[in-house]
Amino acid sequence: MIFIPIVIIILILFFRIQKGMFAALLILVGVKSLLDAFWNIRIGPLSFASFGGVLIPVIFFPVLKHRKKFPKLVRDNAKILLIAMSLGLLFALPLEPIRTLELFVINFNIYLSFFLIPALVDSHKKLKLFLTALMIGGVFPILVSLFQFRTGIIFYERETVGITRYVGFYHDAFTVRFYGFMTLFSCLLYLSIFKVRKKMITVLVYTLMLGAFFSIYLVFSKAAVGLIGLWSVLLLLFSKSRVKQLFAMAIGISIVFVVFGDVFFDNIEQMFSKEIGYQEGKVTDSRYTLAGRGYVWEDHWNFWANEQPLFFQWFGDGISRPTHNEFLRVVMVSGIIGLLVLIVYIFRSVRMVFKINKFLRVYAFMLLGMYFVDCLGLVPGVYYYYNILLWGMIVLFLFTDIKQKITV
Repeated sequence: MIFIPIVIIILILFFRIQKGMFAALLILVGVKSLLDAFWNIRIGPLSFASFGGVLIPVIFFPVLKHRKKFPKLVRDNAKILLIAMSLGLLFALPLEPIRTLELFVINFNIYLSFFLIPALVDSHKKLKLFLTALMIGGVFPILVSLFQFRTGIIFYERETVGITRYVGFYHDAFTVRFYGFMTLFSCLLYLSIFKVRKKMITVLVYTLMLGAFFSIYLVFSKAAVGLIGLWSVLLLLFSKSRVKQLFAMAIGISIVFVVFGDVFFDNIEQMFSKEIGYQEGKVTDSRYTLAGRGYVWEDHWNFWANEQPLFFQWFGDGISRPTHNEFLRVVMVSGIIGLLVLIVYIFRSVRMVFKINKFLRVYAFMLLGMYFVDCLGLVPGVYYYYNILLWGMIVLFLFTDIKQKITV
């Protein structure tokens, strides 16, 4: 099995040398979901999934030479987020050298994310290829989800409130959900920007969207339900034809219920059973809701408030903990100062999104909304590829002058 990720890495390096950085980016985006499936195979202290975090700065480092061409708002935002993520890392270096160096690399990737995609995707043709690669990247996890559902074979046992989660070859549900949503996003963006003449391509894109939705559903994620709702509301609010959008959503919901029937509703109800029980008074402890995250938050908050020295409360101790909340993680890593810097960054990001032209602004809000949701229940600051796509595409929209569909 180790042969597959090694071949993938060699392939990325080959295209980087022979065809340039944009070709290497397309290959990376197209195969990253496959590379992440080998998270449990390691090269020394790094898994193959983590190894990509080292590989990306090496092969795309020349992009930083052009960062001065970017607006001051973008360059400053990149620096501000880097500070928020890294303020206390030096204090952790003697205690956890390997993990701290890994966080340094992750944070450098996050800084690079503001420039990588916008610098390389600099034409409509390249945007089309990039979105196509992003869609291809979603095929592997979708096929694995379909295979598990059809055969009943579960590769890794993961459950939530008694429901088996189809996480495929990945460590947890987040990876499947992330690739599912990025596939949905790339399909929606592709159909919004490009007027496709070949009906077969349109059918393939819609089929991929259905597959992505199915894959997301099978991980039974509360955050995913919230994101589907949020994205639907945003698309309706920003749509020029709300009736058309509502009709499309109604068809999609009808297909879901025709395929799954009452099973779909029953699974959603079971997924939120703790939250429903709390509202009905059957669950008396609110910490049981949100998959028990209340207990995780309480434990880490008590440590920070009662055991952490005052200096580390302000500047952080540089140790990234599984807090299941990005704001709590940042206050641990970078202290109160780091958290304040992160809040400043978020306000500046909203300001940046409002500078994007109206044709693409909704898609930037969809990405920003995903980040906010993930900050509440996850730690998106430790997923370098997540940040590369999210901030990279938001900045790309800032540069893109597309205001109407392009016929392809």
